[in-house]
Parts: sequence; structure tokens; C-alpha cells
Amino acid sequence: MMWALKIVGKMLFSRFHLPYGFWKWMGIFRHGRMDSLDYPIKIFTLHVNRAFPHGLPNDSVILELGPGDSIASALLGYASGAKQIYLVDVGDFSRRDVAFYRALASDMSRKGYRVPDLGMADSFDAILSACNARYSTEGISSLGTIASESVDFIWSHSVLEHIRKHELRATLNELRRILKPKALSSHNIDYQDHLDHGLNNLRFSEKVWESTLFIESGFYTNRVPAVMLHEMFTEVGFEILQESFGKWPVLPTARRAMHKDFQIFSDAELLNRTSHVLLRL
Repeated sequence: MMWALKIVGKMLFSRFHLPYGFWKWMGIFRHGRMDSLDYPIKIFTLHVNRAFPHGLPNDSVILELGPGDSIASALLGYASGAKQIYLVDVGDFSRRDVAFYRALASDMSRKGYRVPDLGMADSFDAILSACNARYSTEGISSLGTIASESVDFIWSHSVLEHIRKHELRATLNELRRILKPKALSSHNIDYQDHLDHGLNNLRFSEKVWESTLFIESGFYTNRVPAVMLHEMFTEVGFEILQESFGKWPVLPTARRAMHKDFQIFSDAELLNRTSHVLLRL
């Protein structure tokens, strides 16, 4: 019943309306691990290498959907020769201390990366400017400010499952709109419940799960199974070049405990714990 205790606890904590930085420091709410030194390099390299085995083409325009706790991808994009880097999120979650980004740049330099000179960068905005990067925090509205057919590569990691269900298709349409013809997009999706790493989120009705109380309590996922999400990619106009699935050996949550809305899916369809897609427009 750990999942139930977490729901109650997060609901109670979220009512205090304290800044995200406080909850992150407490370890209660956290948007990824991109504010470490090694993790951003690992994730950026994973997605870029999948799309471009020989390296990101020079002067590319790239976009990370959901950068989370840092703008580390701005430095990594610069190091890879990107001309313009967009970082789009639904809120301002990124750490802003200049010392962290200078340390990341030094670490990258020791590893042989080309990094911007941050010696004179004395602010968060100065770091963005040095990387030719733009950080936007209005979600789908921010995507709407980017010119059509202007982006060469988009990636996200454990992000699509957190987009509000009613905004998911519209978000994918926006990603399609801003990509250049034949451009690529790489996404890793995590279908676990983000409570107890099972499918406990499927216990609830649509009305309850999509309620303001649940959405604002820090454990929301849109509960769109892999089979439906992968179909949605093709429905909005993407071609799936690669796809893979990480699976549970058995259902982690008993089928009898799931709401009737999810009884239409087979065990095989619900066993998808994670997935990856490489898409082409």
C-alpha cells in the first residue's frame, strides 16, 4: 500500500504551495536528474547517437522537451555544434546557480567536449546566451512560438507520460509542425505509476485521476499505454523508424484492481513498462 500512502502524502504536501526548489531539496518532488554532472551527458548522448550514429550534423537546430532540473542540454548542444537550442518545459524548474554550469563545462572540457567560455557568464541568462539557447516554460504555448519547419531534432526522456492527457495529441502536432521535413525525433517514455513503480495509477477512474486535486499533487501521468501512444505518433504524421519496449515479466498490479476503463487492454499491452521511439517526419 506504499502507493496509497504516497498519494496521501503528496496531496498534503502540495497544499502548502511552497516553491519547487524547497520540495526538491526535501526530496519530495523532483523533475528528473538533469542537475547532476554525468546524467545529462548520458541522456543527451543516448538520444543523439540513436538518431545520428555519426554525430549531430553541424549547425542543427535542436529542441529538448522537458529539460527538467537544469539547462545542461544547452551546453551539450553547443558542444555538439548545434546552431540553436530550444529547451521547452511546463514550468521554471531549472537550477540557476552559475557555479553548477561552470563545473559542468569544466567536466565536459576534461572529457574532450567543445564548450562555451563561461568565464564572464555571471547569470543564468548569460549562460543561455553563450550557448545560443532559449529556455521557455509555458509548455505547448512555448512550442507555438517556434517557427514551422525550423527544427532538425527533438528529444525527450521520461516526459511524454507527464503531459496532460487532453494536451498530448496537440503537443505531438506542435512537434510535427516545427520539425523540418525528414527531421528526426527520439523519445523515451516511462509507463510506470511514479508512485510504486507499478500500474497503481490504473486503479482510478478518469474523473478522479484527471481532477485538479490529483493533477496538482506531483504524481500525475496521463496513463496512455504504449500501444495507444505509438499509434498516436503515426496518426499525427510521424513514421516510426525504431521502437523498443521494456517489459515487466508479469503485471505489477492485479488486473482485478484496475478500473474498468483499462480492462479493454490485454495483459501483453499493459506489460510495457517503458518504450523508445525514433521518429521521422
